[in-house]
Amino acid sequence: MESEIKVFSGEEFFRPGESVYIQRSEQFPKFIGVMHKHHFIEIVYVLSGEAEHIVGENRYGVKKGDVIIINYDTPHMFRSRGDGFSAYDFMFKPGFFDTADIGGASFESLSTSFLFYSLFPEERPLGSDLQLSPSQSVEFAALFDKIYTEYNQKDKGYIDLIRAYGVELIIKLFRQLDKSENRHISDKQRRLVLRAVEYLKENFDSPISIGDLAARTFLSKDYFGHLFKDTTGVSVSTFLQKIRIEESCRLLTTTDRTVNDIANACGFGDMKFFYSCFKKLTGTTPARYRGAAKGGNK
Repeated sequence: MESEIKVFSGEEFFRPGESVYIQRSEQFPKFIGVMHKHHFIEIVYVLSGEAEHIVGENRYGVKKGDVIIINYDTPHMFRSRGDGFSAYDFMFKPGFFDTADIGGASFESLSTSFLFYSLFPEERPLGSDLQLSPSQSVEFAALFDKIYTEYNQKDKGYIDLIRAYGVELIIKLFRQLDKSENRHISDKQRRLVLRAVEYLKENFDSPISIGDLAARTFLSKDYFGHLFKDTTGVSVSTFLQKIRIEESCRLLTTTDRTVNDIANACGFGDMKFFYSCFKKLTGTTPARYRGAAKGGNK
């Protein structure tokens, strides 16, 4: 039950003025086997032993070398299997990786994708988020070791170094996730896209952006765009243009409204763009399309 889930806001872990924290699980055994959620993101790296990870109604085993990403406000707990379970828990608030502090445009889209829940959708094959090969495990363990050491030694500039190691960690996680992701579209993801399609059909006459659609599904813009194209075979903009042109064709053949009026009614605020889209999809101009339709009806 919701009332049985312990909620951590961050004050229990973060030092004053900081928004990052790292620990080894054996330092805080009271948190093992306790269902909880937190108002920060957590990346867990299993150092040794085995445990059962319970996320909502799902559960799966984790072992040495596994990396588990736990998102904001996600109920979960680890239940140790035998002795020897140990893991690094790297926790941070989204603001810790503020792109303004990094100054690199390439990280902006990365952080946007990462900090939204969409990168790790609810419905994915059960199992740890990432299982590393022995060589990969050594590389990731070294990064966690560096973050842990810097955090505890608190030498000058340690927060900046932790942030740098954290960026490196996230980038390498993305690389491995991209390699391991099977690109399977789940039923839940398909339903999200179908709902977006229905929304487009019902609101094609209004200004719609991919960002608007993504926000309605609680997915990041980049992820939603890929998901939409993987599901429908075309991009959101192409799909929307097709709906609008199909409606304009219907109005051209069933009404006497002007071309300008029809273009505006179908969501085109730019006549030049309307003509370009119309010819691209029909092979002719609106006037000729209307004329051919009327000629065929004689």
